[in-house]
Amino acid sequence: MKQIIIALGSLSALGGIFGLLLAWASKKFSVAIDHRITAVTDLLPGANCGACGSAGCAAFAEALVNKESELSRCVACNDQARCEINKVLGISSLQNCGEQQVAVIKCGGGKSENKFIYKGLKDCRASAGFMGGHKQCEYACLGQGTCIEVCPFGAIEMQDIGVPVINPELCRGCLKCVQICPRNIIEMHSKKKTVYINCSSLEKGADVLKKCKSGCIGCGKCVKICPVGAIKLENNLAVIDYTKCINCGKCVEICPTKAIKNTSLIKSVG
Repeated sequence: MKQIIIALGSLSALGGIFGLLLAWASKKFSVAIDHRITAVTDLLPGANCGACGSAGCAAFAEALVNKESELSRCVACNDQARCEINKVLGISSLQNCGEQQVAVIKCGGGKSENKFIYKGLKDCRASAGFMGGHKQCEYACLGQGTCIEVCPFGAIEMQDIGVPVINPELCRGCLKCVQICPRNIIEMHSKKKTVYINCSSLEKGADVLKKCKSGCIGCGKCVKICPVGAIKLENNLAVIDYTKCINCGKCVEICPTKAIKNTSLIKSVG
């Protein structure tokens, strides 16, 4: 019995010694956790898209806290989140609070004329690689929905006309759709500027109409009606100067082919 008591006592003593050693080691070699990293991570979009150059949102948050990166590198972060992150980082709320950018698909010709019936892989890059695509218009959306697949925010949906549409309320400007489009017809612009030209064709008006009924024909009506001179024609295509545009919508109303759209009117097609 005495031996058992001695053994238990020894084990208890050893346990106490090891416990004290572990407590000392834990304190000695502990790594301080900066709670700002967690706070910033929670405010970031969480898409882990990699557009900022970091491995993910958590890594980017750590880089921000350690002043190894700039918040402007996160193109998917909205205005409110930027300002909240500024507060966490203790910097001026005016910094990094630029206008949010959203993507628009500059094509309304989903039912434009086809050169042939495409039955290949359902991927815009594959379609574009096969005889230059199945659309007669070389600027037309190929309608295979590759941009829909890569969007991490579910902001892109297919319309009945066969061309995807981007919901500006869901778009976070991550650029994934812009980068993957083989036609280069997806562009970024300020979310606050709601009017855009829904066409990318540089062909003359008569040639546009032969292939598509909803393209810009370069008639110049929008140029004449714009009260601030924000629109001009370049290579047969209307171009909006967003430093002048006031979103009055007059160009949208007068366009004969409805090639000018207003993002504020875009709703979910689901």
